[in-house]
Amino acid sequence: MPHSLLPVIDARRAYRAISDQPIERKVLETLAKAAHWAPSCANNQPWRLVIVDEPEPLSVVKDAFTGGNYWAKQSPAIVLFASHIDLDCTVPDGREYFLFGCGMAAMNLMLQATEMGLIAHPIAGYRSSPIKEALGIPQDHTLIALVVLGYPSKDTRKLTDKHQAEETSPRVRRPLQELLFWNAWPDQASHD
Repeated sequence: MPHSLLPVIDARRAYRAISDQPIERKVLETLAKAAHWAPSCANNQPWRLVIVDEPEPLSVVKDAFTGGNYWAKQSPAIVLFASHIDLDCTVPDGREYFLFGCGMAAMNLMLQATEMGLIAHPIAGYRSSPIKEALGIPQDHTLIALVVLGYPSKDTRKLTDKHQAEETSPRVRRPLQELLFWNAWPDQASHD
């Protein structure tokens, strides 16, 4: 059985060396279409995307970044994933399923970006309130994640030493056997 998607999944990394080269609207629309086709509970499609690619709103979004996302200020486009709990299924135990739906849409977008030669780096380090206020996102909506977009850059001089090293270091993952359980949760004593 062919595994044609695995190379794209493997190639997707949260690189930080990005170019400020503009990304065409046609390309951004293709990324939005990929997100749009994500699965969701009862086909509710709870995600709302705001693609920011113009200087003034980009400046507002970038000003809301925390310090660790200094590198993302180079980005020519950022996708904001927002939603509201009422836009998706109400599930038992208080699970907020809309977050899962938005995560699937974000992953679709990131994989499509990777396939198209773009870097798509999700970030959580930002202050939501100023972004929501400036861009008109309803205050009762959750600004779940931002995906920083850009074409790759070979110039890593603006990155910290740590981030420069991460650009070329091997991708590290926990062993699958630490994360995969068959048929039941393992005994905690035997799985530390």
